[in-house]
Amino acid sequence: MATLGLTVANDIASAALIFYVRGKALSQTTYDKPLLKWLRDNQKSFPSGNLQVSEPVQGAYMSDTPGFLQGYNEDDAINFAQASNLLRAVFNWKEVVASLIITWTELKKDGITIVDDSKGGRTSEHSDVALTRITGILENRMDDYGESYSRQMNLMLWQDGTQDAKQVPGIFSLITDVNTGSTGGLSRVTYPWWQNRINLALAPSQANSTLIQFFNSEIIQLKRFGGKPNKALCGSAFLDALRSELIAKGYFTQTGFTSDKATDLGVGGLHIMGLGKFEYDPTLDLLGKSKRCYVMDGRRVKLRPMEQEDNKILTPERPYQYMVFLKSMTWTGALEVTQLNANGVYSIV
Repeated sequence: MATLGLTVANDIASAALIFYVRGKALSQTTYDKPLLKWLRDNQKSFPSGNLQVSEPVQGAYMSDTPGFLQGYNEDDAINFAQASNLLRAVFNWKEVVASLIITWTELKKDGITIVDDSKGGRTSEHSDVALTRITGILENRMDDYGESYSRQMNLMLWQDGTQDAKQVPGIFSLITDVNTGSTGGLSRVTYPWWQNRINLALAPSQANSTLIQFFNSEIIQLKRFGGKPNKALCGSAFLDALRSELIAKGYFTQTGFTSDKATDLGVGGLHIMGLGKFEYDPTLDLLGKSKRCYVMDGRRVKLRPMEQEDNKILTPERPYQYMVFLKSMTWTGALEVTQLNANGVYSIV
């Protein structure tokens, strides 16, 4: 039986975690998670020592005050406006952890013995074989762990936080179905500019191209106040409806249907000028929202991990009474929005 030092085993496990989990895209082995990848690709960290993630926002200006710009003559009295329109959107950061345990019995069944001593253990002359074997075990565990971790992070960043008050509230808590209540501590009712776009009653029509016409107009509204929406994530039913409208108008090919050349039986990616691609996100189907589409501005919706706390790998000490091998990973941060009217939620009926 080969013998492997505990320190070496820990190093291998850490390396495996880095490879499978700490990359920006995380594990993509089971189904795509475009929201998770997009958020992590564009995330911005914040320093520790802050109780909350806070960003300045402003929707009202001195020009909203009647008489701000006034005509005058001779010694007319002049009105002075006071600038007091700056507000702050505040989001609480949360902590999450995912842990992995492997028993020494499992390792023994694969021909590996870990020597747990004060010097970090030792390796036998068959260490190369041992490394190969434990890497095989860890590869299996890390593949499972990586996919499980990315699934749960992805679900958390979609859901509204009601599934667990200690987790980060996700997209559903920011881009909501109704413009009531508060987001980031600011009332959507008190501040009408602090509202996302909503249309949950879109009726697709192949004859009238309802969805296509709607989004050509809606893009203008999303950009009205400086928004630059650059991500549209949709469920399968929504994409099917959009594709059906496109096909109904004969957009199969630019060369016509009578060419002797091969004719595609479908259409490529669905794009719209000013936004980009309508992208399928399987998680929306999983959450029962296959008829939905979420359009977002990546400058205004941002994942904010705490510095040095982004997928932090830990190696807990083995409890003396348990013969196990332990690894954990923590993540601390928040999901914020700094301009709601540049984002929208849409649904077909």
